[in-house]
Amino acid sequence: MTEQTRTRKSLWERITGFWHAFADTIRLQIILPYLLLTVIVGGFGIYVVTQLLSRSLDERLDSYLGESARTLVSSWRRYDEDEHMDAARQILIVSGVVEAIRDQDSGALDENVRTMAATQNLDTVLFLDAQGDVLLHYLREGEQFNSPTFSKDEVRYANILQYIVDENDPRTPPQHAIGRHPLDEQNYYYFTAAPIGYGNEMVGVIMMGSRLSKMMPDFQTNVLSQITIYSWEGEAIYTTFSSVGGQADNQALLSELSISPDIYQRIKEAENLMLFEDIENQRIQGQIYRLAYGGVQIGSERFGVYSVALPRQFVQEAGEKSRTNYIIIFSIGSVFVIVLGFFIATRITEPLQRLVMTSLAVARGDLRQRTGIQRSDEVGVLARTFDQMTFSLEERTFALEEALYAQRETASRMRAILSSIGDGVLLEDLEGNIIPMNEAARTMLSDMAEQFRYGPLRELSVAEQKSDPEEPPSPWLLESRRFQLADKVFVAHSAVVRMEGEGQESGQKLGTVIVIRDVTAEVEAEKLKDAFVAHVSHELRTPLTSIKGYSDLLLATTGEVLDASQRIFLEKIVMQTGNMISMVNALLDFTEIEAGGRLTLQQQPSQISELIADIAEEWEPKMEDQELDLRVEMPDQPCPLVNIDQKRMRWAILNLVRNAWQYTPAGGNVILRLVSRPDRVSILVEDTGIGMPEEAQRNLFTRFFRVMHQHDDDVRGLGLGLYVTKAIVEAHGGYIQVVSEVDQGSTFSIILPTMQAQALTTPPPENA
Repeated sequence: MTEQTRTRKSLWERITGFWHAFADTIRLQIILPYLLLTVIVGGFGIYVVTQLLSRSLDERLDSYLGESARTLVSSWRRYDEDEHMDAARQILIVSGVVEAIRDQDSGALDENVRTMAATQNLDTVLFLDAQGDVLLHYLREGEQFNSPTFSKDEVRYANILQYIVDENDPRTPPQHAIGRHPLDEQNYYYFTAAPIGYGNEMVGVIMMGSRLSKMMPDFQTNVLSQITIYSWEGEAIYTTFSSVGGQADNQALLSELSISPDIYQRIKEAENLMLFEDIENQRIQGQIYRLAYGGVQIGSERFGVYSVALPRQFVQEAGEKSRTNYIIIFSIGSVFVIVLGFFIATRITEPLQRLVMTSLAVARGDLRQRTGIQRSDEVGVLARTFDQMTFSLEERTFALEEALYAQRETASRMRAILSSIGDGVLLEDLEGNIIPMNEAARTMLSDMAEQFRYGPLRELSVAEQKSDPEEPPSPWLLESRRFQLADKVFVAHSAVVRMEGEGQESGQKLGTVIVIRDVTAEVEAEKLKDAFVAHVSHELRTPLTSIKGYSDLLLATTGEVLDASQRIFLEKIVMQTGNMISMVNALLDFTEIEAGGRLTLQQQPSQISELIADIAEEWEPKMEDQELDLRVEMPDQPCPLVNIDQKRMRWAILNLVRNAWQYTPAGGNVILRLVSRPDRVSILVEDTGIGMPEEAQRNLFTRFFRVMHQHDDDVRGLGLGLYVTKAIVEAHGGYIQVVSEVDQGSTFSIILPTMQAQALTTPPPENA
């Protein structure tokens, strides 16, 4: 390899190394373009200044004023796009903002938009709905971003809002205006109003405002001249002359700068018109100024008039300076800009480097690292946000560790609880596999396998299946099942296990949990109890029948032999004996139901209206004695025949009438209503009694259940009446329902199939 080749390779390596360093270092990416741009701008500035020295002073001044005017208009347009329209876009893309404006929900709008609006470079923000009514308003007052309330009618620039509301088109271009804010009479504002669309529909209007006192100093920096803004009448409303010192009376200065309304209107309405004028009668700050007027225009809309001003000495003094001085000034300025740029770049890049180092440490798992950057600019916000994110990540990691520990502890506790349960707990997974979950289940399954040598497994009873009809049937999805294996009896209870929580997996089936219990001892005790109840009931029935028969005979034959008190005693004996016989009959029916599952019926076609009339005739005297009004309501046409056991159905209806009689205070009403349809007849027993709470209605038809009331003091019973009544009705292929409210009364409904229908396929509605 020759020396020249090595030199060329070394130079290329240096260039590529510099390029990689430039591409990998943000400081160089900021400093080098800034340095290059400064040198170019400085050199170009020197060239321009040296070339302009040859032009005439007036021409140069007018040209400079024209350039300043164009720069002002351009800066104004750029300000409108960058500050107003971009702010509007940033605000409206926040989730829920457009929907809140569409729904006219000021609370939701304020909740979604306040933080975003406060971070924008705006002094006021106003939201209207599609009808032009104010939804929300913000006004920056010092460091606060408040939301004082006011209506659209208070706004002096409402014409631009009304124009957009009247257009009612989301494609309407933004409108602009200059004026005062009704809640801030000290400042003039520049306003931009734009429609808010939701699809092809306009749902509202947003208007942004910035104070001229904040905008103009920035514009003055760009145009390098004094700026004055005029109102509709040509009155000067704001000028940067007042901010550069010298004028004690700012109002007098604005008055001197004002123009006539005719000139204002001509400048505002003319195309490409710019007027130049010298202020010679009034010396401002000891100098004579030359002004250039023009219209403030964004797009095709011209909404105001401005002027830019420069002292005539500006060009004269510049012309008198030598080219060398300009070169020195630009050189010094370039050096200063370069140094300043290096300082700014360093100020920006150092916290970024610290942020990078911290993020790398966090990525390695060190969540205790923080940037420690305390600044109020965007970099400071980014650093604080990163630190907060790291802190939140650390907290969540700690919380997850604690949750994992708690889950392990809970799992351990659950295993201990399952181990201590005497019942066998099993789980059937989605594939149908049985998994024993505790030692009792394993032992019980082992004993059941051992019992197979002495007899087959036989199911004793099956409850109504309540599994989800959309899921495939499973033999375990029954509420309760009872099995006999040899001389052992087991009960299996099951329930579906589903995923809890929120999201798509919520409610997802995981399997079926099954609890098996050895109830051999309980079954034996239950058999002994049923045998005892049946024996005692039969033994009590004979003497009670004799007592009631002789008591009825005494009442019928004694006539006037007994005095009134003796007849009352005898009537109470007859009544209480009847109650005892009813209890014994209920116990016998209960024993029959428990033993065989259904009652034995002797059914025959019957006219149910005759049975209702007979019951009403029997109970009317008792109702009158209780000061109750008994009414019977039956259809005019004959009802269809029903196939019933008249004795048992009579007992079922009598039990409902007796309940209404017992639980309705004096002065109340009891109604027996018969409603017929081609496929069913409905017997309704309504009362205005004390009623029942909703929780009692759920257990009303279970055995030995009684609703506890203060009214129960004189009411006796075993809690089997409604249980047996329900069994009688269901044995006839019907249904029984109840609707009740506390202190409002109750309505019991017996629905039976007609001879034509034979059976009801579905339960009827409650008002059947």
